[in-house]
Amino acid sequence: MTIIKLVNLALRNLLRNSRRTFITVLVSAAGFAALAVFAGYMDFSFFGLRELTICRGFATGGGTGHVQVFRQDALEKEEAYVLQFGIADKEILLKDIEAMEHVAFAMPRIEFNGLVSNGDKSISFMGLGVDPAGEAGLIHYWNSLKTVGSRKQMSDAAYQQLEEAGPYGVLLGEEMSNVLQAQQGDNLMLMSTTVDGAVNVVDVTVAGVIRGAMSALDAHYLVTSIDAAGSLLQSDKVSKLVVVLDETDMTESGAQNIDRVINGGSGEGLFAVVTWDQLAEYYDSVRDIYTIIFGFTGGIVVTIVFLGCVNTMLMSTMERVREIGTLKAIGVSNGWIAQMFLFEGFFIGILSILAGIVLQHAFLIIINHSGIMMPPPPGMSSSYQLRIFPAPGYLPWIALLIVMSTTFSGLLTLQKIRKLSIVDSLSHA
Repeated sequence: MTIIKLVNLALRNLLRNSRRTFITVLVSAAGFAALAVFAGYMDFSFFGLRELTICRGFATGGGTGHVQVFRQDALEKEEAYVLQFGIADKEILLKDIEAMEHVAFAMPRIEFNGLVSNGDKSISFMGLGVDPAGEAGLIHYWNSLKTVGSRKQMSDAAYQQLEEAGPYGVLLGEEMSNVLQAQQGDNLMLMSTTVDGAVNVVDVTVAGVIRGAMSALDAHYLVTSIDAAGSLLQSDKVSKLVVVLDETDMTESGAQNIDRVINGGSGEGLFAVVTWDQLAEYYDSVRDIYTIIFGFTGGIVVTIVFLGCVNTMLMSTMERVREIGTLKAIGVSNGWIAQMFLFEGFFIGILSILAGIVLQHAFLIIINHSGIMMPPPPGMSSSYQLRIFPAPGYLPWIALLIVMSTTFSGLLTLQKIRKLSIVDSLSHA
């Protein structure tokens, strides 16, 4: 007996029992497609969450951008007063950074807090001083992303309103606007502590209402211009610089280049260069949860495929008792017979992968064109359209799992083959 003969016998046995082979292949193909579709959904979720973190963020600090630049002391020490460790020479740094290759743009931000009042009611706020044009650029970056199929576009209308309102315009979180009963054009007062410890007040005009990424933050979310924030805090420093690159995949190399330009590449310079993933705690938590869910779901699907193949192999063994006895009678060992069943399982796995790829693409077309809207994730305020990515990086691993499960299901037949004697096998009805 040779391997070639075993392969030939295995293929002929699969064709001989075509109905059973078809059902087994269909079950295994469905398992492959289910894992591939779930992996595609997970890939879509990771992509969307990553880019949403970069463009919009999940806190009052806004989108993280690809890279952020801080004063080194701001990460290592606690500030005694606001902007103690702020960046003073922002214009020089911005000019140097924006001149670098693969940098789309850079912008300053000021993080501060205080009280906002309409005269009758005052509530605390977590404020963000921004460059409206730069924040609009983040939205344009999101809208320019090339993904599979259509995608919900973001509007930069709020930042256009902020820019048109002048240096003392302000955007209120949706819930804050309701609490203060403030509408576009209304006048409010911002109160905060200056860098000298004094209390300062500036009058601002409501330019519009903005919805935060997380609904819990809307009651305390406020955005104004860099000029208004600087005037309120009596400082020309900024909290950080946000850098947006051409592509997210360039983050690591871009951060290294920025560090080399502003710190001389020493690694111990005045400024700390931090990538978006180092700031994205929410992203890391969701990714860990999805990875665990995918692993658990994958284990269940692979187990179902394995048990289906085991059932097929055991049924095939019982139906072919006389055939097994004849092979033993002509001198074929139990090992060779078991290998024949392994080859049958292997070919079932290969056929399942081919059929599964067809099923996967069929599901992709149906789901991606169905327009199904998913509810907002916990704590967030925006729904999104369900998409499934092809996820080519996961397919080889899924295919390997399916082939292994179908192939090694044939091992369970080995014990049954060893128990069959030649006499009993040949006389089996």
